[in-house]
Amino acid sequence: MLSELSIPKKQKKEAALDYKQLYSIGLSHIQKLSNRIWTDYNVHDPGITTLELLCFALTDLGYRASFPIKDLLATKENNAANMASDFFSARKILTNRPLTIRDFRKFIIDLKGIKNAWLDSCPRTFFADTVSGKLLHEKPDLEGIEEINISGLFNVLIDFDDTVNTKSGKEDLLGTVKRSLMANRNLCEDFVSFSGVETQYFNLCCELEIAPDADASRIKARLYHCVQHYLAPAVKFYSLSQILEKKKSDGTTYTVDEVFDGPALNSGFIDDEELDAAQLRTEIRLSDIISIVMDIDGVVAVRDIRIGPQIADPEELVQPIENKWVVKIDPGKKALLSPEILSDVNTGIKFYKRNMPLVSDFTKVWQELETLMESDINTIADDEIHDFPIPLGSFRETGSYYSFQNHFPALYGLSEAGLDSGADDKRKALAYQFKAYLLFFDQVMADYFAQLANVRQLFSTDPAIKQTYFHQVVDSFTNFNKIYKTENALDCVSESDVNEEQQLERRNRFLDHLISRFAEQFTHFANIMHSVFGADTEKMIQLKCDFLQAYPLISSERSLAYNYSLQNEESLWNSLNISGFEKRISKLLGISDYSRRNLARLPFELYCEFDKTPFDEFRFKIKNRATGKILLSSSTNYESHEQAWEEMKKTIHFASFPSAYKRKITIPNGEEPGKHYFNILNPAGDVIARRIEYFSDEAKMNKAIDDVITYLTENFDTEGMFLIENILLLPSEKKDPFLPICRAEDMVSCSGNDPYSYRLHVILPAFAGRFRNTDFRKFAEQLIREETPAHILPKICWISREEMSVLEKSYKEWIMLKADVDITNRTEKLKEFIQALFEVKNTYPTQSIAECESENPKFILGQTTLGSFDSKSI
Repeated sequence: MLSELSIPKKQKKEAALDYKQLYSIGLSHIQKLSNRIWTDYNVHDPGITTLELLCFALTDLGYRASFPIKDLLATKENNAANMASDFFSARKILTNRPLTIRDFRKFIIDLKGIKNAWLDSCPRTFFADTVSGKLLHEKPDLEGIEEINISGLFNVLIDFDDTVNTKSGKEDLLGTVKRSLMANRNLCEDFVSFSGVETQYFNLCCELEIAPDADASRIKARLYHCVQHYLAPAVKFYSLSQILEKKKSDGTTYTVDEVFDGPALNSGFIDDEELDAAQLRTEIRLSDIISIVMDIDGVVAVRDIRIGPQIADPEELVQPIENKWVVKIDPGKKALLSPEILSDVNTGIKFYKRNMPLVSDFTKVWQELETLMESDINTIADDEIHDFPIPLGSFRETGSYYSFQNHFPALYGLSEAGLDSGADDKRKALAYQFKAYLLFFDQVMADYFAQLANVRQLFSTDPAIKQTYFHQVVDSFTNFNKIYKTENALDCVSESDVNEEQQLERRNRFLDHLISRFAEQFTHFANIMHSVFGADTEKMIQLKCDFLQAYPLISSERSLAYNYSLQNEESLWNSLNISGFEKRISKLLGISDYSRRNLARLPFELYCEFDKTPFDEFRFKIKNRATGKILLSSSTNYESHEQAWEEMKKTIHFASFPSAYKRKITIPNGEEPGKHYFNILNPAGDVIARRIEYFSDEAKMNKAIDDVITYLTENFDTEGMFLIENILLLPSEKKDPFLPICRAEDMVSCSGNDPYSYRLHVILPAFAGRFRNTDFRKFAEQLIREETPAHILPKICWISREEMSVLEKSYKEWIMLKADVDITNRTEKLKEFIQALFEVKNTYPTQSIAECESENPKFILGQTTLGSFDSKSI
């Protein structure tokens, strides 16, 4: 820390805002570049005058560029709705679905009618017979038996609000809690039971010496209130301003990211320290009670004090407390003082003033206690917004530019006054020549101003926006139209006409910048998509914009599991009721359809037709079912239906990527220009399909190509995944089958005897689209492992179409079974699904063994597996 604080006499300014510094830099450049032909750098020199005015104009640009970002992003309309559509508020981007036990407690307490909540781990115990490789419910008297405790299971205890005092009301609220938690369950975790917490009452007996001027009724009410708060602390809600002002135990205040860490609550914010202090107590320390009592104003001394459990039956034999200084509380119960302590009998708490006993006023005690309880309630306005509003800046018209030519002395004849009436044509020509020379500087600065005015466009997540360079005509000096050939002269040098690829590349870099602000990156994915599949930069723009727009969802729900309790049809199969992990991986891999659906089926027959020629040969055509328009046709005839079928599948596969399209143009016929058309090529360069249509210009052809790619991607995409959490396969009945485990002799190749705790399967179709490429599979597998939470062990399998067909049938049945929609043949369905799940094996494309001298050997030690399917087939 500085020992002496001072203000510097010379404050260093930014160069863009410092006219003298800019002038000095410019003059230095002039001297270096023109010192052989120019030695007069005094202020009367026209070159120096031009430099001075340019520096002045640059300070204006620097000044506008230093505006707050909210002003640079503001528009003329500048309303909150527009800003909210482009930016994420703190509540939207910083919060997440419940993840930790603290998060889940906050989430439950936020429900109306709940005072407090607790989650207790309740591991289930099984026994592993390591000799035979089986799990058992009971421990047998055999050798090689290992106890297995399954983790990830929780019991939920609820402390109901005083307003919920009926059995039906409590049952309804428990149902609400269960539905809410199932919709927010973590991956590889589950909730076992939901119940209200039981209360264990305690009696407090004490004799207190109080001050001569103390009020016994007030002290009694405060004593009861303070001890009750010690036994069962209340959890308060705070408004945003209140929680930001609240001090932590170390004296610091909460930062914004700490405030919004956790689930977004409807009732306000909960102090983490207060929540941690409101845990269920396991014991009562008498020393803590004495300290609380002595802190009450008016209490002089504690003569005697005892605390112990309340006895339900007065005639029951009371067992002496083993240790009166540490009194145990029954496990899983909430400790409270018995309300009888406040009764008018005064048998529990006695007061003395100078050895004289006192009697408290029962009515006054209750009045004082009600006042204290009301002060505990932290009222928050119903219309309180628990978020920071997105700041609305002031629209500053940063794009407006006033030519610096207008600031030249009148002698130059550049201003609105122009030249004097006696100027001849030569003098006028020289003035116009100078205007044209100065327009070079004008245009550069005017375009910078235009760029500044379109900052919002540059950082937009709208995939339709492609432009990254902006320009404007400088029309603020006299006779500008005589300098420009036409007013729209700059249209011919627009970014899209000069270099479209550079334009898209710059747009990608802007999106990369936005993605990096969320600590994410698309670099490896973009590289492999471009190098392996020929994806163009425009496709990457669409994927990145989609990722950014969905980021609040895929970020906050990355640990969210699917809700297996939902029973409606749209939540079971052909459903988006999947884990947040699957959604996130799909966005990172560019999988357009991440719903739970059939992955083994062949969708081709739904969208394709075959024609038989008169010569017993077959052709295929791919139609748009909605419009009936033929998108692609085979380039040749095939001898059999099966051969045409296989070639059509290859066409659909290759035509899903831009690299397969060969653009061509017909030879001009006389005055009629050539027409555009395109073919589909396989990797060998052979034409396998074509579009029987000609286009008048290239733009229309490119639009048709984009439509074909989009249609094929949306209707023939079989890329996807199944994520199965092992914890959900726990047997709930004695006859339910266990997951298989390894025998002790095979343990080297296995991962322990607990197949349930924080384990999951990720099943992917090895035959689908890009998954057929080994390099892309390696990238996808690495990504899945990196994105999997560190405490979860994933098993990733790339399986064949045949195995996928068997697995998805039993998987669908298990989904229905888990949701209690169809529980017929429960045991058989479970056995069938577990068998299908654990019998699937990774499949690889077939390879040929190359010669040792080959420059590109096909087999690499530790990285190659003998294949089981043909990589060239679909």
